[in-house]
Amino acid sequence: MNPFAPIEVWTDTRVKVKDSDDENKMVDAKHYHVRYVVGESQDKRFVDAGTSNIDKMEEVSMYIVPSIHRVKGEPFHYDVSAVEKFVGTNGSKRELKRVDVCEDHEMVEITYQSPGVECCPMSKEEADKQTVPLQYLSGYMLGKSDDLYKIASVKTVLDTGETIYDGIRIIPKAVVQRVDCLSD
Repeated sequence: MNPFAPIEVWTDTRVKVKDSDDENKMVDAKHYHVRYVVGESQDKRFVDAGTSNIDKMEEVSMYIVPSIHRVKGEPFHYDVSAVEKFVGTNGSKRELKRVDVCEDHEMVEITYQSPGVECCPMSKEEADKQTVPLQYLSGYMLGKSDDLYKIASVKTVLDTGETIYDGIRIIPKAVVQRVDCLSD
């Protein structure tokens, strides 16, 4: 099992959409991400209150990643270059729980064998002992067709109700080990 808990975080944003053949307009939207928390920090900021006192603001920053990897016999790891810092307020994140059995759920965690590993220099014998890692990916299920799972890690909901997905991964069913539904 993946020890990192999945969460859904969101921010308010503005998105440019095509209004007519020649014009674009900006609309309000919510930008959602399903990620894993890999670290937190307590940030303190000092603000000039306009008086003789200095006000202190405290907020929590979360460090989040889109996927976690596991190679047998090694610790869990993630792509350090993919770490995002998320500073949110109450109402902009929710923790998700894994549900073993469900059907046609919007949010899922999929466990599959990654296509390959890039590693450090090693001997021929050491390389021969290496295995393909498992990857844990949480996101929005877009469909299961043609023996493929389609998962998006980002969802943007426009104020018109239209939904746009991004960060889409297409994973062959043959390499999938497990699919768990996520709910709050």
